[in-house]
Amino acid sequence: MGNRANQKGLTLHNLDKVARIFPIASCITARPVLSAIRQSIDHFDKAVDMMQKTFSQKMTCGSVNRKKRREDRKRFSKSRRPADLLLRARIERMAEALFDRAYEVTGTLQADAYVSEEPLPFAKKETGRLIQNLKPGDRWAQHTFDCAWFHVTGEIPPVHRGDHNVYLINIGGEGLIYQPDATPVQAVTCYASEYDYTLSLPVKRVVEDFSENGVVDFWIDAAANDLFGNLKNGARIGELSTAVCHAHIRTLAYDVQALISVYDTNPDTEFTLAILQQLSALLQVYQTISDAQAAAYHEKLLPLLNRRNTEPGHFQYYAIGHAHLDLAWKWPIRETKRKGLRTFSTQLHNLEQYPNYIFGASQAQLYRWIEEGDPALYQRVKAAVQGGRWEVQGATWVEMDSNLISGESMLRQFYYGKQFFRSEFGLDMKILWLPDSFGYSACLPQVMKLAGVPYFLTQKLSWNTVNKFPYHTFRWQSPDGSEVLAHMLPDETYNGPVTAERMKFGERNYQERKISNQAIMLFGIGDGGAGPGYEHIERMERFRNIEGEPEVIPTKAVDAFHKLDDGAAYPVHKGELYLEKHQGTYTTQSANKFYNRKCEFALRNYELLMLLASGKAALPLPPERLDELWKEVLLYQFHDILPGSSINRVYDESRARYQAIYAEVQAAIAALASAVFGRGFLNFNSFADTVTVKEHGKWYRAEIPALGFLPREGLNEISTFHARAEKDLIENDCVKITFTNGFIRSFYDKRLEREFTDGAKRMAVITQYRDVGDCWDIRPQNYQRTRREAQCTGFESMADGPCATARGTYRVGDSTITMEYRLMDHTSALQMELTIDCHQKSRMLRIEFPTSIDAEECSFNVPFGHIKRKTTENNSVEKAQYEVSGQKFVDLSTNECGLSLVNDCKYGFRCKNGVIDVNLIRSPSGGPGHEVDRGIHHIKLALLPHEGGLSRATYALAYQLNNPIYETAGNVASGPAGSYASSNANIVLESVQLSKDGSGAVLRLYNCSEAAQAAEISFSGYRNAGLTDVMEDALEPCEGALAFRPFELKLLKMEKIV
Repeated sequence: MGNRANQKGLTLHNLDKVARIFPIASCITARPVLSAIRQSIDHFDKAVDMMQKTFSQKMTCGSVNRKKRREDRKRFSKSRRPADLLLRARIERMAEALFDRAYEVTGTLQADAYVSEEPLPFAKKETGRLIQNLKPGDRWAQHTFDCAWFHVTGEIPPVHRGDHNVYLINIGGEGLIYQPDATPVQAVTCYASEYDYTLSLPVKRVVEDFSENGVVDFWIDAAANDLFGNLKNGARIGELSTAVCHAHIRTLAYDVQALISVYDTNPDTEFTLAILQQLSALLQVYQTISDAQAAAYHEKLLPLLNRRNTEPGHFQYYAIGHAHLDLAWKWPIRETKRKGLRTFSTQLHNLEQYPNYIFGASQAQLYRWIEEGDPALYQRVKAAVQGGRWEVQGATWVEMDSNLISGESMLRQFYYGKQFFRSEFGLDMKILWLPDSFGYSACLPQVMKLAGVPYFLTQKLSWNTVNKFPYHTFRWQSPDGSEVLAHMLPDETYNGPVTAERMKFGERNYQERKISNQAIMLFGIGDGGAGPGYEHIERMERFRNIEGEPEVIPTKAVDAFHKLDDGAAYPVHKGELYLEKHQGTYTTQSANKFYNRKCEFALRNYELLMLLASGKAALPLPPERLDELWKEVLLYQFHDILPGSSINRVYDESRARYQAIYAEVQAAIAALASAVFGRGFLNFNSFADTVTVKEHGKWYRAEIPALGFLPREGLNEISTFHARAEKDLIENDCVKITFTNGFIRSFYDKRLEREFTDGAKRMAVITQYRDVGDCWDIRPQNYQRTRREAQCTGFESMADGPCATARGTYRVGDSTITMEYRLMDHTSALQMELTIDCHQKSRMLRIEFPTSIDAEECSFNVPFGHIKRKTTENNSVEKAQYEVSGQKFVDLSTNECGLSLVNDCKYGFRCKNGVIDVNLIRSPSGGPGHEVDRGIHHIKLALLPHEGGLSRATYALAYQLNNPIYETAGNVASGPAGSYASSNANIVLESVQLSKDGSGAVLRLYNCSEAAQAAEISFSGYRNAGLTDVMEDALEPCEGALAFRPFELKLLKMEKIV
């Protein structure tokens, strides 16, 4: 539609003024005028770049790509005559005028609004605060996310009741129109919105008339926010009208728009000159053109629109309408549910209007919300899927972050996602759909293969700030060798506008052009934009196959992947897909990351306990409730929730739910453990562990086997102690640690006879840096120049039996820290517990461990293993990785020795030049969250020196720190028990899942070693049934030792012995 906010329109509006001042005939050789025109374009483009700095990071691809697209637009204009440029400007203005003329206002509509702070169901639509007789310009809401039910009434003028009538609606926010019987019709969105206007115009204002006998009566469920949770225009009514749609004039406007873009993106040929000639003739009559005349002129343009691209091997886009919908971001989860209803209703309407159109939407959680919110609408969606017009996309419960979640969470994302789509739609999903997550874990291809998902789609790596990712279509391999086909959208957006300019950019940008002439294109407006509008689909129809442009083929994404997967020799990428952007999300909103990991382990432990308790006690949490809790945890792993890039309300609500989930599962563990075991200690890990306790002034110790239980009477009293403490020293039989001003000066391993600190620097120094970034990004990237050390305000040490401790208090800025160091006899591991009372702003709190280890690589824990990254900064790739993600540990090693740092809730690290540096807390001021991470934080760390390279000892400590020995309080008589055994300590039991047929469980076993391994596995009371997959679709018999590739994950089904 014509809109003065359109950036290109604004540019051409300036040119049109020039055209009025300088007659075309006199400008043919006017070089100064041509120079002025181009200078005007340059100045405006710079202004656009400045404007886009205020637009959402979610929708821009960086200044480099904006510059490329700007150069694309001017590519052919530089060689054209001034007269043609001015003519082209007038044609653009003509297209806008035709869009304006396509809708002739015939009357006004009346509206009353019932306003509320939170959404109300249709049945309670009249219970809000009443505002009567709203007119354009009136404000109906005071706060962002206010809600209202608008009751809109009026009539179609009798003289127009046989015409093509529409309503023109702009309520200054988002809304879903309902018929009086509560049937949803389609969405409306507003003009003023935080959006990249170079992609499309984020407004849906045209609603098809559904009045009865000319009587207009409908309702709008309204939201006082734009696409991205802003209140741009103060929630003021913009438009409430009836109008006649002159469909042929609108068709002609789309024709002009398409043809002039073909002219823009091709050199002068007989075809492009014919376009200019035909559109130039239309300039003489468009201002008074009638609908019938527009129909006749459309026929004149058809020979041009039907000119086919006959070039051999011309580029093809497999295009599908899409609406990327963040389940939370700059709006709360409750608003996402309404955005989903608006989007799905609108796209069902579009499917009715356009028979060649195909739409797709992802995320099982979203479909479930639609089913709960409007069962009748959901049935219409299912019918559209059955009819082949609607593609269900993605294979996971949500579009999750993959850097911050455990291996079991990753498996459950696929398990619950695929299970939902199978049961609801009868479809086995084949694509991992993550177009917007902030980098991708190296283990994903392996998990995808086990889940029966061979394809991966994204576009996010186009956001890299330093190095261009070298591929668009490629084979992606996990460290274990598993491989999937990956495709990155070459036009670098999931909000494709279907314009010649953007499509040509994607064609030139496609890096596998010598291998393939095919790519996928997603078009539409995501989030609150309700998906593709009429304009997207109309442009798609005209670009189906036109000379000089890529061919656009409406296709489901899964079919497009089948065509891409043609055996071509695509390049191979092994390992993680690191995003050179948004590294701050590894740390922002630390409380959610803390509770996510706690809930992951709690859910894991309960399910393991269910297996151990099988047939011995009633379950406090039945399997159905466990599934629901898992799904809620998976929801909060969405890529804008767990990473920390949403507004405060999202974290207030999700944190409360995390706490409730954790409490519920912990209570269930306590109840079930007490019902099965007596008073004692339970080890939930696949590594044996040692428990040390003090009772009645005496110390006791005992070892508990993997997944084993030890009654309290099995403890052995300790009579010899090695722990010792002095003023600035703690030590045991393994290590000796000295402190200076509250920080570690020396970390000496007695057995290795090795000092692990850098002699010139202290370890465990808490540092604060200036961070004026936002919740996504750390700024400046060279923040190290603003380093400020915490000051020790108190320090003491003591020894008690086998335990030596030191306790320091520290202050930096307005934040205070307490850190307790603990050494237990017979271990080299130094445990540290931090309590931070954070009151910083625009600051980042870190803790650093300078080491004496000179290693070129550092190992970082990821699901089902670890990956290595360079510790040097010798090139742009290494420098761009100034902050990286890891999970339970980081390890710096040589062949001689190494040092592991284990944690219980941190994910952001910098490991360069022998220093392990952990990002503890970020408090950026740039939003979307505000006053981020202020308050109390509890963090556990452990330092483990070791001989040789990284080994299972680090993995063992990582699980033990995160999942410590559980003390039971039951009254059941039970002796020592060990339920799990592996002949190879390098094989780690990550978790278990009860088998869906109820016969036993599926063990998730992985090789934590960089070398191939073999192991025999046993589980008390169960027999080996064979290897299976995530969905338990297949069962491969196996006997004897299992052979594991490096970092390979196997799913071993165990059946209960009856």
